[in-house]
Amino acid sequence: MNRIFLLCLALPSLLSAEAVKRYVTLDGTRLLSKPAAFSKSLGSLKKGDAVMAEKAANGYYKVKVQSGSHAQDTGYLSGRALQENKPRIGVVAKSQDASAEEVAAATKGFNKQVEAEYKKKNAKLDYDQVTKLEQRTAVENPKESLADFRESGKLGEFSEGAQ
Repeated sequence: MNRIFLLCLALPSLLSAEAVKRYVTLDGTRLLSKPAAFSKSLGSLKKGDAVMAEKAANGYYKVKVQSGSHAQDTGYLSGRALQENKPRIGVVAKSQDASAEEVAAATKGFNKQVEAEYKKKNAKLDYDQVTKLEQRTAVENPKESLADFRESGKLGEFSEGAQ
């Protein structure tokens, strides 16, 4: 009985993982106030900034910034914005690390090579219609439109709890 009691007392500390060092993968990564994409930004981190990351929940890590202009700040980062090894910065890195365009394409699940391969396998599809649809539905200023949408729906930084 005593062993079970001691195990119950020790179990929470055994299950809680220690924070581990991670590095920011892209310049301009937003440190978020809550674990949600549209939450208030606490600041912008740079590629290579070190953070201590707790266990991820729903794709977001609670982090404490260790280096850079926001050192000692605490917030949340998407798992996509972190990596285990310090990224290479400088001239050598440009040929080995992903560009901002490649990172953006990866989060969407496609890039120019994937699109070209799809067109090759589906040559009978009318891609001109897709291009026309894209042109007709293009938003002139997507950042402003998205901010207006969030504000009208009281989402993200415009929600009542975000004040």
